[in-house]
Amino acid sequence: MLENWKSFFLLQPGKYELSKVFYGQGLPKQELYLGIPKGKKDFPSIVWFHGGGLVGDGADVPMKVPNGEYAAVGVRYRLSDGHDTGLDSLEDAVLSVVWVLEHIREYGGDPERVFLGGTSAGAWLAAMVGMNPELLAQYGYDNRKFLGLMLVSGQMGTHFQLKIDLKYKKEAWAPVIDEYAPLNYVSKDLPPILLITGEPGLDMPTRVEENAYLAACLREVGHPDVRHCILGGHAHGIVHLSSDMLLLEFIDRQLRKQKS
Repeated sequence: MLENWKSFFLLQPGKYELSKVFYGQGLPKQELYLGIPKGKKDFPSIVWFHGGGLVGDGADVPMKVPNGEYAAVGVRYRLSDGHDTGLDSLEDAVLSVVWVLEHIREYGGDPERVFLGGTSAGAWLAAMVGMNPELLAQYGYDNRKFLGLMLVSGQMGTHFQLKIDLKYKKEAWAPVIDEYAPLNYVSKDLPPILLITGEPGLDMPTRVEENAYLAACLREVGHPDVRHCILGGHAHGIVHLSSDMLLLEFIDRQLRKQKS
């Protein structure tokens, strides 16, 4: 896995120290892949959750985000595999973020400058950790302190695999907004949010509409910084390939705001 992780840093040769650490109880898949920028102090960190429908494994980060200025943290987490469920995936998402908040300073990073992001199922995980205040509050952390949430084609209702795990009697795409839905945690006090989806009819069913609805709800309650970008011509599987510049612009804008 670490060898695959190294490929995400090919555009910045020699600028990162790469390593693997364990979080939580150190169970299988409770792994973080760290890309730490060399020669930097108090740098921001981008924590990224991979996609795969809560059943696919991996660890990734958008290719151009590791630009030599930010730490890149790829999260590997337990999957819905017949032994574990999507609830274990969510628990791991929380535990992995807690590890970063508690330990990134040891690597030179600033725990006050952390972004959460993810693709597809990973975007659902990032949204849940960044929007549901109770998940981090139990560990003494405030979700409102993140510099931003970057959600690429994520499900904003309850994830379809979790509905299967919990034996919900609903079709895969039937909307459910309960304690496992980011839409349940709309608040004007949330961190800045960037939503990126593909084109309606090409992205996954209801995916664009859920993100548009979340953006509209956030604006309605007075959230000051939410943007939904729809990438024309993009199906679900390729949205992440065209998201890098939007993500970098969002990161840079939030960092400038923090300094002002």
